Amino acid sequence: MAFPVHRMRRLRASTGLRNLVRETRLSPANLVYPLFVCPGKGVRKAIGSMPGVFNLSVDEAVKEAEAARSLGIPAIILFGLPESKDEQASGAWIDDGIVQQATRAIKREVKDLLVIGDVCLCEYMSHGHCGVVKRSASGESAGKKSGAAAAAAKDAEYEIVNDASLEILAKTSVSLAKAGIDIIAPSDMMDGRVAAIRAALDDSGNQNHADSFLRC
Repeated sequence: MAFPVHRMRRLRASTGLRNLVRETRLSPANLVYPLFVCPGKGVRKAIGSMPGVFNLSVDEAVKEAEAARSLGIPAIILFGLPESKDEQASGAWIDDGIVQQATRAIKREVKDLLVIGDVCLCEYMSHGHCGVVKRSASGESAGKKSGAAAAAAKDAEYEIVNDASLEILAKTSVSLAKAGIDIIAPSDMMDGRVAAIRAALDDSGNQNHADSFLRC
């Protein structure tokens, strides 16, 4: 039915009516609080590009998690800033990685808080990409050229190795689950990573760990 028979304002006439029929409710219970964890102690370093957001050492991250829980926020998501980087992203999957340390500390000190782990390799790779990098066939050919020909082929020298990257993403997810992460949230761009992560979690006895999508 159309106006004037159907008048939508009837259902917006009072606070009680609006509360009864509204479809969307936003409260602290709907939020996930991101924390960026770095090495050190007592570190609370402002991130210039994100006012009010900080790189936090593990002890400071615990305090922040406690504050979030006291406000009714049920979950946090951890992003790691490793002490060093390499071409295998080892800081992402070693047992004493920065996110693993933070997870154990937060789980020990803050009860009933869900901890989500971002899974991507770019922050842990020395080259900054979210996967293993190798020299491409065209790059190898360019290396044999000289002058203008080599310069023209320079942009095509390297490529991401998708399947080798999946192995590291899966290893990282298992390590995070072992540390106590509740939800694995892959944010990389590798094809097949959700299936690879799910299989690795299941094979390692973590069938009940949830996986989710997170897009950067």
